[in-house]
Amino acid sequence: MTTTWTIAVKIGASADSAPIHEITVEAPDVPTALRRVAAMVAVQEASDTELLVDGQEEVFSRAEVEAGLEEHQART
Repeated sequence: MTTTWTIAVKIGASADSAPIHEITVEAPDVPTALRRVAAMVAVQEASDTELLVDGQEEVFSRAEVEAGLEEHQART
């Protein structure tokens, strides 16, 4: 059975501290959920390294263009 898991990253051990990042995934168990989150983070890190040359006015990653974000669409 698939369950919704939210993986939250916090700084420190205080229960009152807000997470600095959260990712929600569907997975049958905790190890699978953690593996899926790790894979998502790896993809994000890879896309973050694909930035254009320094000095560009705007910088976009290949992943944003492939996702079809509105500002990257060709107008006809």
